[in-house]
Amino acid sequence: MNNKKLKRKIRKLRQQLIRLVEKKGSFSDKEVVKLSQRLDRYILVAQKSSSKLKLKVCG
Repeated sequence: MNNKKLKRKIRKLRQQLIRLVEKKGSFSDKEVVKLSQRLDRYILVAQKSSSKLKLKVCG
């Protein structure tokens, strides 16, 4: 997944998470936690990708 698609996916999941929290009224709802964990995985991928780019540029 390229950087633009990854950012778009993260933005989309973040918006979904906000709406779901508003709907459920709780951060500890099972669906909210599951979606939050999914978002976390995408954020980690983006961070790792960003770190690799920085290493290539600096090194």
